[in-house]
Amino acid sequence: MVPPASRDLASVLLESMARFPDRTALWVDGCALSYREFTGYAAGLAGGLLDATGPSDGPRRCAILGERSLASFSAVAGALLARFTYVPLNPRHPRERLLIALAASEASALVVDGARMEFARDLLASTPRQLLVLLPDAASVPDWAATQPRHRFLCRRDLERYGPGDIPAAASPDDGAYLLFTSGSTGAPKGVLVRHRNVVAYLRSAAERYRPQPSDRFTQLFDLTFDLSAHDMFLCWSAGAALYCPPAGAKMAPREFVRRHELTFWFSVPSTAAFMQRLRMLRPGDFPSLRWSLFCGEALPTRLARAWAEAAPNSMIENLYGPTETTIAITAYRLPADPTAWAGLPEIVPIGAPLPGQQALVLGPDGRPLPAGEAGELCLGGSQVTEGYINRPDLTAERFAPPDAAVPEGMRWYRTGDRARLDPAHGLLFLGRMDRQVKIAGHRVELQEVEEALRRASGCDCAAALAWPLDADGLARGIVAFLPEESGADDAVLATCRRILPSYMVPSSLRCIADWPVNDNGKTDYSRLQRMLEEPA
Repeated sequence: MVPPASRDLASVLLESMARFPDRTALWVDGCALSYREFTGYAAGLAGGLLDATGPSDGPRRCAILGERSLASFSAVAGALLARFTYVPLNPRHPRERLLIALAASEASALVVDGARMEFARDLLASTPRQLLVLLPDAASVPDWAATQPRHRFLCRRDLERYGPGDIPAAASPDDGAYLLFTSGSTGAPKGVLVRHRNVVAYLRSAAERYRPQPSDRFTQLFDLTFDLSAHDMFLCWSAGAALYCPPAGAKMAPREFVRRHELTFWFSVPSTAAFMQRLRMLRPGDFPSLRWSLFCGEALPTRLARAWAEAAPNSMIENLYGPTETTIAITAYRLPADPTAWAGLPEIVPIGAPLPGQQALVLGPDGRPLPAGEAGELCLGGSQVTEGYINRPDLTAERFAPPDAAVPEGMRWYRTGDRARLDPAHGLLFLGRMDRQVKIAGHRVELQEVEEALRRASGCDCAAALAWPLDADGLARGIVAFLPEESGADDAVLATCRRILPSYMVPSSLRCIADWPVNDNGKTDYSRLQRMLEEPA
């Protein structure tokens, strides 16, 4: 349980480290580490950060470049213990995108795990900002560091000089906990700073709702750049429980991993369950050890939830909802324990009701709340709502504008761009997007950003992207690109996209069209493009 006095994530970590020193905190890279051992790794990184950076008037932010490894998890904990904001960077993203995020974050430090040392060499060579580079997996500083004198490097033996006694006082609730970047419609990712008070507000609700115990074992299936990873780490560690990180090869289909380790908490995007079902890895009675199964990040089809209920017969299933801007998840719907009581559920599991202390309104075009049963834009308010996008006051003013209604003074609000309606029987129902944002395997994708990459790669002003194909449950599995035939586009366009976009945003195919479809306003007619995809070849 989250300690009642905790106001920041560092305090949450330290209390469990003190209470459960010999219990398993983390299973990663085939090895189990106790809270005492994990504290040692985190404290070394915290001590190195503090000793080498000193006081600063700027933001105290530490970027992390690594896989789901011991070094990366230790960097998360170490940054928080040092009162730094952690900024995860996905090493599978293109170099150009990482450089944009690293510059926008204003990070003064970078932690690199052993698997990404050579990748970091190239990245650091293109980083003009002076950085403290921590290499916890390296026995010594690599030779190539001498070619980059503007950066300072610390290796494992440097960090081993520090211990838990070097950890400072707790952070302020207003300090940044983590900074994440989401897809942006302008072609550049948007940075969302989530503060300790936002995360602790969520953890209090989650701890009360799920009652995790020290004996629990949590899955960790999300990259650190996905905010749902914060639920796994901090709800688990707040209870003195164990976080289990399956190897990369089992991340999308961890059936045997869950069974072998008898895990009790499952959390994933619905696409993971759908993928397992397609591979026949979701059979009745497969997961008897699970007592909670949580899904978030995209729409959860009811028939997929039913298949999961059969596979995890002792588990309660909840569908969570929440954009990054509202901290992990802000609404929840609990499916009845008895699947025979699911009669009357819509095809997509509801997103339910706001967590305690949070609010949700469905707004009409005039910005005023709509009555139950009418569809409109979902607007969210409460202590979990963040303050906006870093260095984007224009977009912040647009998306974080309060509703035109009587609302509590001082409460922050976020306009999601999601369509919803309030159903008296089931709470909020998710009805899709109002704009062109889609979800690919749980990742937020602004199709406008894909189109900007296509224009850049082809040199053509006309470009379109659509989510396709859709699986049997309506979940998007990829993206198809369209360009005019006269653009002369070929495979080189997709090759350029692979250099500037994350893999889940790269179109799987490119179609060149002789007659570009436009509507009455002269704009691209996406409905006609959609029909082209749906027509049999």
